Amino acid sequence: MRLFRQRPVFLLTLAMPALSAAAAAAGGDLRPLLEVHDRHVLAAGPANVAFVDQDLFVARDGTAVVISVNRGLLGNDPFATTIANGQAPPAAMAALSVALTVARPNQLSGVCHTELFPLGSSFRITLSWFGQTSRQSLFTLTNDGTGTQSCSPAVVALYQAAQDLQRALLLDPATTLNAPTCREGSQCPAGLLWCYPCGIAGCENRCGRPASNGQCPAFP
Repeated sequence: MRLFRQRPVFLLTLAMPALSAAAAAAGGDLRPLLEVHDRHVLAAGPANVAFVDQDLFVARDGTAVVISVNRGLLGNDPFATTIANGQAPPAAMAALSVALTVARPNQLSGVCHTELFPLGSSFRITLSWFGQTSRQSLFTLTNDGTGTQSCSPAVVALYQAAQDLQRALLLDPATTLNAPTCREGSQCPAGLLWCYPCGIAGCENRCGRPASNGQCPAFP
């Protein structure tokens, strides 16, 4: 369990200067609300196609940061890191608040079993919830055989609300996005596309936001 408790500290160390400046300017509240550490291998049929190791941090004022490490497995691609920080869109933050209220995270602990990804995929996802004072809870969703009970629908819905917030953050033009050049789309976090980033020759494809039509932006 030590890994799950150390990685968010590393995440905040990278992002804290930008987050602190933004929060100070807005008079915000950087007290933690939720952290999600998501490590999974995606399968398509009999083959493993992608590796993902990512962290989402959400503060009480909606300040959020994502660090996602992705790797395509079919082409033996290298790891690629995408970092995003900004303000969670209000609708996504409201949906997360509702999911937290229903799930009652202060009463959750341990490891539960569920299926979240295509057949053959493997995952272990740990959520850390923080109360306004000193309360905290840590609970894990997995399909690795270590779950002692089935995950409740409310816990699954909480994870899905956190993923929806992460996707909304990545797609928001106001979010600061540091995305890598990469070889294929499996090196990009969910929501971003593998696109040619400029209108001149010599640019390298990188992870970026899709256009309004859901496709890569068209450059003149």
